[in-house]
Amino acid sequence: MTLMSRHAATFRPPVSPSTALFGREGEVAAARQLFSSHRLVTLTGPGGVGKTSLAAAMATTLERAFTEGTWFVELGAQRSSDTIAETVATNLGLSAVPTMEAEEQLRRHVAGRSMLLVLDNCEHVLPGCRRLVTALLAASSELRVLTTSREPLRIRDERVIVVRPLPVPPQERDVTVGELRDYPAVAMLEARAKAVNDQFEITEYEASAVAKLVARLDGMPLAIELAAARLRSLPVKELLDRINDRFALLNRGDPTATPHHHSLDALVRWSYDLCSRDEQLLWARMAAFSGSPDLAAIQAVGGFPPLEGAKLIDALDGLVSKSILLPELTRGDMRYRLLETLRDFALERAQGSEDIVHARSAHVAYYRAWATHTASSLFGPGQADAIQRLESDFSNLELAFNDLSRDPGSSRDVLELASSLRFYWFTGHLREGRRWLESALAVDMAESVERGNALWAAAAVMAMHGELPRAQGFLREADEIARSTKDRRLAAHTATWRGQTALTAGDLDAAQEAFETAYRGHTDLSDAEGQLITLFLLGFVRSVLGDHQGASDACREVVSLSESLGETWVRSYALWVLAFDAWTRQSLDVAGELAKESLELKHDFRDDLGTALVINLMAGIALEKGDPKRAAELLGVVAAMWTLLDTGLKAFGPVLASRYEAIERAVRDRLGEGAFQRIHEMGRRLEPGRRMSLALGGAGSAPEDQAAAVAELDLLTRREREVASLLAEGLSNRSIAARLVLSPRTVEVHVEHILHKLGFRSRTEAGVWAAQALGPG
Repeated sequence: MTLMSRHAATFRPPVSPSTALFGREGEVAAARQLFSSHRLVTLTGPGGVGKTSLAAAMATTLERAFTEGTWFVELGAQRSSDTIAETVATNLGLSAVPTMEAEEQLRRHVAGRSMLLVLDNCEHVLPGCRRLVTALLAASSELRVLTTSREPLRIRDERVIVVRPLPVPPQERDVTVGELRDYPAVAMLEARAKAVNDQFEITEYEASAVAKLVARLDGMPLAIELAAARLRSLPVKELLDRINDRFALLNRGDPTATPHHHSLDALVRWSYDLCSRDEQLLWARMAAFSGSPDLAAIQAVGGFPPLEGAKLIDALDGLVSKSILLPELTRGDMRYRLLETLRDFALERAQGSEDIVHARSAHVAYYRAWATHTASSLFGPGQADAIQRLESDFSNLELAFNDLSRDPGSSRDVLELASSLRFYWFTGHLREGRRWLESALAVDMAESVERGNALWAAAAVMAMHGELPRAQGFLREADEIARSTKDRRLAAHTATWRGQTALTAGDLDAAQEAFETAYRGHTDLSDAEGQLITLFLLGFVRSVLGDHQGASDACREVVSLSESLGETWVRSYALWVLAFDAWTRQSLDVAGELAKESLELKHDFRDDLGTALVINLMAGIALEKGDPKRAAELLGVVAAMWTLLDTGLKAFGPVLASRYEAIERAVRDRLGEGAFQRIHEMGRRLEPGRRMSLALGGAGSAPEDQAAAVAELDLLTRREREVASLLAEGLSNRSIAARLVLSPRTVEVHVEHILHKLGFRSRTEAGVWAAQALGPG
């Protein structure tokens, strides 16, 4: 049994003051045209010039041109080129497959998919980005990649766009206020100034100073952002005077610096100098973080003397008001992001100082303790929220893990941290879990309870995709440690996962014996995690062995204990087992209700793998209730999910796989191959939201009176249907190519396929048919 998964969703960075788009519409339009002839476009330019905001705007504009949408992966917090593929796979929602490298998994995923992949902030991990992008473009002719970097990837056929600063007004003549506002740099300054001071207004009196100010800042968006924050308390002319003084001083120090870099560097230093001592301290301590920490983390890591209590809150507020920290609301929690440029500045200034050393130490201690506490309290209220927070804080957890790994005296802490995140690994992050656990086990080979716990956690991760020999080897070592240390908790958890590997291998008697032994151990220790997981797995084994009462007793006990604790994740699996057991007993109405209840709980965890198991069962229930068409459509949904997860039923062992595969064979027999393929394809092509709606009893595919049109449409790929819809509008191949960001030759090939599949002799005939089949809109 595999107990993990993750729901994928298209993501792009939130719009914030530093990522707003000013005057870049022409660049966006030009880039759109570039993708019709180039598969890789790189936006280059110095830090703070607005590469990310431009990439986000392009992704938004281009989303409808790609059937699989646009996917935005931020690499600013990435610390190694070696894990780029894993990071991208995770952001695309792919569950890890321990037996497959992340790069190969991505190659299979993108093959044939029409999608735009955006990789933001590549400059510090160029080798990994270069390697991955080359591999993915070779795997899919439909894929387009957009990267942002301070230097090009230098890949064949890469089209490089240099992102330049925002246009500024001319300095050789005076301009009116109306003319000023036509310049994007001025528009941005005014918008940002109004955000901090609603009384701000550009007057004729200040027009000249405004023009000089944005010119002095070289039109750099980040520099404008930082300067605008000062307009809360300073008039434009005084701000300009102070900046001029600062730049004159800095010019003496580094005359070789490029103007754009110099203006940004000067503004960052000037902004730093204008901060209070407490604000400067917090700025430096914030550099200890990666990503966007919340207030509790900031207080724990940065709230030591002389910055405690209210002083820290005041400093935080000051940095937010000065646009040094960007507040971001994430799932109801306020988080604070320090831009990478500002983080680099702080690290360079604070390098080697006792204060930053203390902050880094506090960072490690906080996240290690937080992860350990979360693991011990996870099987209770707020479980889904805890998993979401683990995801939000993962870059900080990884930073703490890497710092611990470099300390020879912290090897057992490394083992504890890696194993304490086991639930996060199980719910859709197997690849990261494997890497962390293998790294931790390599750091400390000494026999200890901490090593034993890391061994069974690693065994669970390996077993979840059928890598049984390694899992069994880890469990044997964990058993030896449990015996020598006489640690009963370690022995019980090792027994649970020994049972799971036996189940995956198809040895039901050995699995039942191990689960029963483990359950007794967990119960004696009042270990809720062990009890819940072991009981639902034991219930499944009993059901398959024909002990229906025993299966019901085990799973009902899980539901009761889970409800008393406020836990939901294991409860969803117990309900699935109860539904499975009812289905095998032909109690179909009960099975349907239990499966629906399980699916609703899984939605909170975005548990795609568990969801696929439940929907597969729902297909069997629909078949038994005399609805093979619904069964076929549900099986199509499952097929799409297995493709996304890059796994399949065989990973769950022969017992479950044989029963679920029998459902598909029976549906094919009932419908006939042609009808099955058509309806199955309808389900496979459903959007994620409609998949869940179909499974829970809502509308799935088209109504019956449209069946003939849908049958013909389903002969076409998604891209061919898009081309057909534009033929219906009477567009030429060249116009279709521009609309869909394809080459004219590619469109010609799609049109030829449409004519061949539907038996038409001309594009006009195909266009008339498409207008009727697709309908208005």
